[in-house]
Amino acid sequence: MPVTWVVPELNADFSQDFEDIIIQYIYDNWSISNPGKGTVLKPNNEIEPDKVSFKPGFPDFFKPYEVAIVQTRTTPLEKIGGKWMFVTGLDVMVRMKRIEKDGIAYDIQLENMEVEIQRIVENYIPNSIVGIKDLIYDDNVSTEKVYGARDTWAKSDWRTVVHIKVFYEKEDVS
Repeated sequence: MPVTWVVPELNADFSQDFEDIIIQYIYDNWSISNPGKGTVLKPNNEIEPDKVSFKPGFPDFFKPYEVAIVQTRTTPLEKIGGKWMFVTGLDVMVRMKRIEKDGIAYDIQLENMEVEIQRIVENYIPNSIVGIKDLIYDDNVSTEKVYGARDTWAKSDWRTVVHIKVFYEKEDVS
């Protein structure tokens, strides 16, 4: 007999992937202006050239500022009665492209974006997204810079990965 899992608060399963749900949540709660968000998740470079592009999946490297997100691992944590607690990992990839490749001045936009992601995760109120009990940092590694062996301060592509976890509950209604 097949098992039917539902999220109790939704009386159904999630209707979207976590990448889509969380990137929309990050976009909706983005509050900084350096760099700021555009009028849509993926702004047009010609109309809004210095705005952050938000997308599920991997960065496309065509925008000056990007926040992309991919789902990693889902693990059942514990069973309480007929309900299971699950945790799903997400990697939030924050990227910026320096316009002045050989500029000496420190560009603060990557750090601003990283701190903004942290602020949004830290201020998550349980069930702000219906069915998602909590949104926290991965306890093994929360944030890491992405560097290569040949990187210098003059490089043009800068990246950070913020590792987060989504906690939710499902119950068997079959």
